[in-house]
Amino acid sequence: MTNPLAWIAEMHMAHSLTLVQGLTGRDVLVRIGGEPESIRQPEDEAEAEALRDEALEDYWDFGALHGGVTGDWAFAFEPASTWAFDDERLAAASRGTRLIGCYNGDSLGFVEHWVDGTLITKFDTRQPELRHEQRGEDPDRLVPEMGRAGFFDPESGLSPNLRALALLHDYTGVTLGPHQVTFGLMARLPAYDE
Repeated sequence: MTNPLAWIAEMHMAHSLTLVQGLTGRDVLVRIGGEPESIRQPEDEAEAEALRDEALEDYWDFGALHGGVTGDWAFAFEPASTWAFDDERLAAASRGTRLIGCYNGDSLGFVEHWVDGTLITKFDTRQPELRHEQRGEDPDRLVPEMGRAGFFDPESGLSPNLRALALLHDYTGVTLGPHQVTFGLMARLPAYDE
């Protein structure tokens, strides 16, 4: 399977990608927790890099969030953090629609699927067979997509992170390139309270 989202894993060791059907770019940034007053369109790559650099310096306070629309799906992408992956934020982002996302950070990686504020399935990308041990209304909902992404193939040479991104593409049909992400909307995403 060709994976048009693979560049994300290749460029960003830690990241999160959230896809929500039917929202605008601004709506997805606000629903996922982005500060509305911080949302802007970068004038150039230097402005986008400055926000990412600031977020890396203040990692425990906020992350850099990029957003936009591709096809029927809005995206929220964090290039160096996973602050969007908070139950309250994901539930809010999925109200009245459906959401699928993945994150990779440190030695953890998860895929989550939400529909109208309810967690449908969540699984550890390194141990997808344990998905029934996670919370979720229907742990097997994404099994066909998981299979096509290589999660059940012991011979697959893809990293769990690349499999997660392949699953998101398979489920949504979304393709994103670095230019589209960099020059989409930007916002600050406050760290969530633990």
